[in-house]
Amino acid sequence: DVIMPVVYPVTIAMALCVALVNLLHTPGVESAGTGGMTTAVYAEKASDSASVKLEGAMANAAVFIAFITAATFALFLLFKYRLAKVIWAYMGFSGLLIFGLLGGNILLQVLDKLEIAVDMISVYLFLWNFSAGGALMTFFWPGPLVVKQGYLIFISTIVSYYFTQIPEWTTWTLLVAMALYDLYAVLTPNGPLKMIVELAQERDEDIPALVYESRGTPDAGLRRRRTSARETAESRASEATSEMSPLIQDRSPASDDGDSRFHLPDSIKLGLGDFIFYSVLVGRAAMYSPITCLCCFTSVLFGLVITLLGLGLYGKALPALPVSIALGTLSFFGARFYLEPF
Repeated sequence: DVIMPVVYPVTIAMALCVALVNLLHTPGVESAGTGGMTTAVYAEKASDSASVKLEGAMANAAVFIAFITAATFALFLLFKYRLAKVIWAYMGFSGLLIFGLLGGNILLQVLDKLEIAVDMISVYLFLWNFSAGGALMTFFWPGPLVVKQGYLIFISTIVSYYFTQIPEWTTWTLLVAMALYDLYAVLTPNGPLKMIVELAQERDEDIPALVYESRGTPDAGLRRRRTSARETAESRASEATSEMSPLIQDRSPASDDGDSRFHLPDSIKLGLGDFIFYSVLVGRAAMYSPITCLCCFTSVLFGLVITLLGLGLYGKALPALPVSIALGTLSFFGARFYLEPF
């Protein structure tokens, strides 16, 4: 089974984000925003009208999408001109800041909320070891896959928690905008992610990106290895060139003998951005009620499973955000305005 190894980490990441929201969020108090790119144009106020909030939220989302698009094209240029070391260095430095500064701030809030007394020297030593080890194991050093997976889940949890502090209207507008951007980036001929993937295939190189790799159970792998000698040879020869989008990545292509039956690879990669925006949606829902949160939680997972099934049917990279974000958003507003009143 290769679906559950993808569903489990997404479930853990969303559950951790929800736990942080429930622990640290003060009911009835809306944050004015993180003060970053997501509120660069408009800072939402409770006294603003709905039209003003929508207009401002759309402006914030447009700025954020423009930034993401520019950053992705910059990534493509660096990769094209063989400057992958610059990419990894930047991601390593960013990872160190995420673990040390953002993660450390959350840790201090949790300790304060739970009234746990710990001396600052121990806290700093823990943060340094955790941050340095996380940056090295995630981006530079080889190590056990489960350790890297754990650090990637922590990254998604930390970032997603901060994104839940974005004002409500900007949050939902941004989630919809990211889902639409995902379609453009992965499926259109000039999409930046599509161009990066094609360049990686042409060069037979890995894509430098934050992706979570899941691997199927031994039984699933054994079943899929029951192919002819010719199919096995073809699979090994083309494995390195079968890299797909960092959003949903199929590392072992389906056989080309005309068999159009459902096929899922033994290894699937899911972009860390998908983890983050899944968790943001569920974390925002957790601010209202457990019912709304549960509806969104199951809808996001259901959308992920649908996307994975689509990967098995079509055998090519698919954007992982649109289906889950669509179902999660519909579930949120349906539960909030129609289910909870009854």
